[in-house]
Amino acid sequence: MDASPYCEVTCPSCFETFSIPGPPPTEVPTEWDYDCEVCCRPMTIRFYEDDGQVFAEAESI
Repeated sequence: MDASPYCEVTCPSCFETFSIPGPPPTEVPTEWDYDCEVCCRPMTIRFYEDDGQVFAEAESI
């Protein structure tokens, strides 16, 4: 089984960057509702795969 990669996420509200464990590449693309680890505001994180690596992009809800 693939290990979950860590992804860098930048909060669209406070612009702080933090790292979260993402889904394994076999479960991408997907999106999660998530609260910022710094300011606690809600966001949607979309995970995508490019050349075997998982990346994340966040947007405000």
